[in-house]
Amino acid sequence: MISDMYDAAEDTPQVKPDGTLTQSAKDILRVCEPPATMEDISRALVRHFSQVLPMVRDLVNLGLLEDQNGRLAVTDYGREKLGR
Repeated sequence: MISDMYDAAEDTPQVKPDGTLTQSAKDILRVCEPPATMEDISRALVRHFSQVLPMVRDLVNLGLLEDQNGRLAVTDYGREKLGR
């Protein structure tokens, strides 16, 4: 899953100019505790997989999510950013 991810820039749509996360990014991180599949995330956000995938890619490439046995889990850095 991670091998096909692209490099996300810090100016990704998931991060606001002030460095805080967008509401969509926060929602995805919350769904991923406990670790969740892409299908779980899509269902929880009530969005099509094709809409969720780019957001998840950004969060993985920013180090906020990581793959754990085929599920996406929030990293320590992700928890730190979510707490702000």
